[in-house]
Amino acid sequence: MGMLAVEGTYDKMEALLSQNIHPVDILLLMASTEGDLPKIEELLRAGADYTVKDADGRTALDRAAYDEVKDFIVNYKAQKA
Repeated sequence: MGMLAVEGTYDKMEALLSQNIHPVDILLLMASTEGDLPKIEELLRAGADYTVKDADGRTALDRAAYDEVKDFIVNYKAQKA
């Protein structure tokens, strides 16, 4: 569907911006929730931090829509270590 296409997502993004979370990290949180692997990869390559927590204390791993998304982030993390 695409980021910010879901009703209420824009408000959630605004709330995260007000917490001084970097926009690239916010987009990673949203892409993880949507299960958008190409976007997740792009954001991780751009330096997004998968350990950043949202207002509820959840990371991109916590918000992952599917196990495949979690596995991708964990494997990406392992490759960069």
